[in-house]
Amino acid sequence: MSAVAVRLPREGAQPAAVADRRRLLEDSLLESGLAYGTGATDPAIELPADVRPGARAFAQLVAGLVRTCAQAGALSGAPFFADEGGVAPDEAVRVRRTQLVALLGASSGEGKAAAALFRAPLSAPARAVQRLADKVAARLSRRFLTGFGSFAGLPLLNGLCAIEVRTCATLALATFGHNRLSPTAAHLASAAALVWRGLLVELLAGLAAAQEQGKKVLKGYDQVIRSQRLPAREARLLRRGLNKPRPPEQLADAMHSAALRRFALAQVLLAALVDRPFEAGELAFVERLAAALGVSAAELAGLEAGVSDFYRKHTEALAALRRAETPEGLPHALTTRVHEAVLDNLDRMLQEIRETGELAELLAKGASGERLSSAEKSKVRKQLVDLAKTIPALAIFAAPGGMLLLPILIKLLPFNLLPSSFVDEPSPQLALPPPRGSAAERQAGAPTRERRARSVS
Repeated sequence: MSAVAVRLPREGAQPAAVADRRRLLEDSLLESGLAYGTGATDPAIELPADVRPGARAFAQLVAGLVRTCAQAGALSGAPFFADEGGVAPDEAVRVRRTQLVALLGASSGEGKAAAALFRAPLSAPARAVQRLADKVAARLSRRFLTGFGSFAGLPLLNGLCAIEVRTCATLALATFGHNRLSPTAAHLASAAALVWRGLLVELLAGLAAAQEQGKKVLKGYDQVIRSQRLPAREARLLRRGLNKPRPPEQLADAMHSAALRRFALAQVLLAALVDRPFEAGELAFVERLAAALGVSAAELAGLEAGVSDFYRKHTEALAALRRAETPEGLPHALTTRVHEAVLDNLDRMLQEIRETGELAELLAKGASGERLSSAEKSKVRKQLVDLAKTIPALAIFAAPGGMLLLPILIKLLPFNLLPSSFVDEPSPQLALPPPRGSAAERQAGAPTRERRARSVS
């Protein structure tokens, strides 16, 4: 818990608007990986080189929780977080430490004791602060399963940790916004977190039922629930959800907030992608859930690209996922999806791209081996966004990190992309081969996937 003493950058005394605080904190959670239930490496945390991976990941998670609460204080213009106003450094550190421990304690079910510490941080006995800090550390250690090794339930474990982070963030914004810690608010936040945990278990159990190795995955989830030594009520709720998950449509009806819907879909995507390419059953479950939640194909593709982009940028942060069998399957699964999306829409894409002129030129330039400048890549992205309005499969390139997939698109498209007004007569070896098949097929204009695949080979 020593990380609570880390000083924050001065943010200015004026608090941000409530909506802006939520948005900025959400952006921070996504950037750090805490939104996915892990913590990016915090340079303020010093650990021995031989510390176990689980303990290292746990330390980063706790540091991330603390920093999230501190950021909420800075964004809310809270004293000692946004502007210390000439207060002695030791006193400022003591206030921050006490109030941050109080927030973590409140989200751990210690609302009354936490409220007293938050209200009078300078007069709070050091013994009381340390006692609450020890309770928080013990609870989080059980939640994160610090002492355990690798097993198949890691997607559930990360999802549960992500809920822990969001609960703390929600409570911190409310507490610093009103400059008081309400035990009632803490109770409501904990009750909401329990609902989220129950829904998460049901969603992942439903996904596991669609997986080839579903029984093994369910055993891993059961191990997570058993190993956390949860309160009896919560353990019963989670085990019931694990054994008898409701269908996606019923679960979607229980998700009333946009934040919960986004969270649920992101966690299901992570569980589906983390250790293998998308199986047919997994894909069907994800698309069924997205439809029930009212998420379009373009939004789903964007969310998928965002998850993969974070994974590429923060491999070291996903310590828990690295302990899974083959986490490299995540980017590979996304690549497979892009291949399928492009091939399924190849004929239509070629027609649209040729008609855009500049986009065709830039893609042809990339296909010829020339490097595109940043400005050119920006133009490509903008025009792919426009094309996504008519071809949803291209929406994945418009998402954050989507342009990392551009080489895949260029590789799959034939070199002869330019409209006839931009190029000379194409040579036979570069032209698309004529469609093969029956005359009826050609007249109907319905080429098979096999013919489309041959056209780019």
